[in-house]
Order: sequence, then structure tokens, then C-alpha cells
Amino acid sequence: MMTKAFDIIEKNLMKVNVLDGTRKIQDVFHEEGIECFTVYEEDRLTGVITKNELIGAHPNRIVADIMSNKYICADHDIPVWKIEEIFNLNEDVDVILIEKEHEVVGYITRTILNIELGKHIDLLTGLYKSDYMFYNTYNFIKHRKHATIIFIDLNNFGYINKKYGHIAGDTILKSVADILKNNLKQNSYLCRYAGDEFAIVASYCIEDSKILAENIIKAIKSYPFLNDIPVSVSIGITGCKIQNNKLRSISTLINKLVNVASLASTRAKKDISNLVIVEDVEIDEIA
Repeated sequence: MMTKAFDIIEKNLMKVNVLDGTRKIQDVFHEEGIECFTVYEEDRLTGVITKNELIGAHPNRIVADIMSNKYICADHDIPVWKIEEIFNLNEDVDVILIEKEHEVVGYITRTILNIELGKHIDLLTGLYKSDYMFYNTYNFIKHRKHATIIFIDLNNFGYINKKYGHIAGDTILKSVADILKNNLKQNSYLCRYAGDEFAIVASYCIEDSKILAENIIKAIKSYPFLNDIPVSVSIGITGCKIQNNKLRSISTLINKLVNVASLASTRAKKDISNLVIVEDVEIDEIA
């Protein structure tokens, strides 16, 4: 459901001693292509060496002279979005060492992270894909905040594609994405979920989320779409706020929330008098 640090790490690294010679490390770098070395003094991690430190380093120096302390250790199980937050909060950090059971098993650089995050961007709309929404939902639930899913489904989009063409359909999707971005509030996160479906996770109550949904419907209704093509959406909403520690699985709850909100938007499609449907989630079934 969420991409974790362990899924994207570079495992090609080598453990070295603070007293090793720089020439030895440079030879390994050139001959074996290893670009990250963890530096230990006995059993204690004391630094890191990347190609940034190796290039231009005098070969007669020892590792202790050239190693860097610009690294952070993180657990293998944290989401890649958390890795992004760590880098953003620590601008001088060049590499994050990934640990599993207190053993360094790989590393992530800013370049590795940016390549991965690029995979989570929808090229048509510029929005993040669903992994981003799952991560922020997870954070809301973990920190005992409201977690409300607003599932937005375009009406008759298949018909629009057939009548006006896929280029027109793509233009409409981009316009809807812009409308949604412009209507986002603080502590809410938007993604293109799939096809003609979008989703917002927000950290406020159902009633406030319903007001946001109604504003979105009004904004879409009044928007001058390409060739005056009529566009509308149906919206399903559900949410929860965990008050105790009895929840067995946050991931299971998130899947439940998304499924309920999605089905609610489908029901809203069938009820032209009510384009926003709110459904409750039974927490006791998951706790």
C-alpha cells in the first residue's frame, strides 16, 4: 500500500574502519562501483563516505580524515514520504542510512529518493498518486487526528471521451485537478486515485469535509470547461477518529475507509438529487 524505505534502498555499500587508508577505499570505489561506505570505530558507527568525499581526497589520508557526519539513520519500514520529510528538514544531509534490527542494510540519497518520488506523480495532472494519500491518512490516524476520505468521481466520463475525444477528456481531467487544488484547505492532501477518480484526505470532521465537497461541486459546475462540455462529479465521504490504542492495523482501516468512500461515490452517481453521500465506518469491526 505504501512504498517503504527498504523498497528503494541501494544495497551496494561497504563497511570500513576509521583507520583504513583512503587509497584502499578509492580503489574499491573505482573497481567495484561502491559509492557509499559506512565508517566504524570497533562496532560503533562514526561516519559515512560517499563519492563526494572520495573525489579529490588525498590517497595517503586515513578514512577518519575524510569521512562525513552528514548522514541520518532511519528504520527500513518507514514510508518514502517520511524520507522526503527528513531530507527537507536536514538540508545538509547527503545520505540516509537505512537500518533493520540495528544493522545498516542500505542507503538512500536525494537522487534515489527523487527518482522514486517521480514514479508517484501522475504525468497528466501533476498530482501525486494514491500512495501519497495513503501515507497522509496513516499519519492522521497514527496521531489520533480526524482522517476523512473524500472520493471524487467524474460523471459520464466514458461518454465524454467517446463523444468529444480523449484529448478533450485529458483536458477536462487537468482542469478538474486544478479546481481541486484551488479548493484544498490546510491539512488536506489530494491525489489522482485512478482514471477519472480523485481523492482527498483531510484532518477535519465529516461535516467540514461535506462543506468542502459541496464547494467542489459548485466550483466544477461553474467552471468554463473546454467547448462548454458539461462536467459534474459525484462524491463519497467517510472518516474516523481513533480514540484509543485498540486498533489492530492502520493499513486495514485505511483500506476500509477508501473502499467505503469509493462505494459511496458510486451510489451518489445513481442519485442525481444527492451528489454527496456520507457513509460511516464501523471501527469496532477493525479494532
